[in-house]
Amino acid sequence: TMVLAEQGADVVKVEPLAADLIRTVGTGQNGMSAYFANLNRGKRSIVVDLDQPEGAELVRQLAAEADVVFQNFRPGVVDRLGVGYEDVKAVNPDVVYVSLSGFGSEGPYRGRSAYDTVIQAYGGFAAAQADPETHTPDFLRQTAADKVTALFAGQAVTAALFARERGRGGQHIELAMTDAVVSFLWADAAANEVLMESDGSEPSSF
Repeated sequence: TMVLAEQGADVVKVEPLAADLIRTVGTGQNGMSAYFANLNRGKRSIVVDLDQPEGAELVRQLAAEADVVFQNFRPGVVDRLGVGYEDVKAVNPDVVYVSLSGFGSEGPYRGRSAYDTVIQAYGGFAAAQADPETHTPDFLRQTAADKVTALFAGQAVTAALFARERGRGGQHIELAMTDAVVSFLWADAAANEVLMESDGSEPSSF
């Protein structure tokens, strides 16, 4: 959403009553950390209690006038709160609704919380950074999984908006962080796994 804001989108960030915890991470001034300011530049914020019916109604009113809605709760949470895709689609049929989660909406891990390091481990970043001598996995000292997923999401949104301009209507985009990381790493981390059989030639290494 930060990238979209810098491209000209009017972004409204919905925060909980206690506010986004990142507001207090690291150095800051006047109750706003430098980290928060960097990630949320170009956005406006509103505080909403989604546990109250009035809060959910307010979000639906905002969504009724939006081109795009992002949410990154665990699967099922927004439906329980009354602001899921079907709830928003009912008031805005042409909305592009983006659901981001760690492991997607299906499968045994669907309900698990996900942090960047968790997805670095599951998705392959840690294995790709393994020490060549000891083969010990190592994390990137970056929130790489978060950033890769965000870039995939931004690209998907622009494609969906283009499709809508061509008369295809709105749609629900679901993106799992694990899928984004595996896709990002695949070519150089697991490309040899694409072939079920080999002709015996030895692949060259980078």
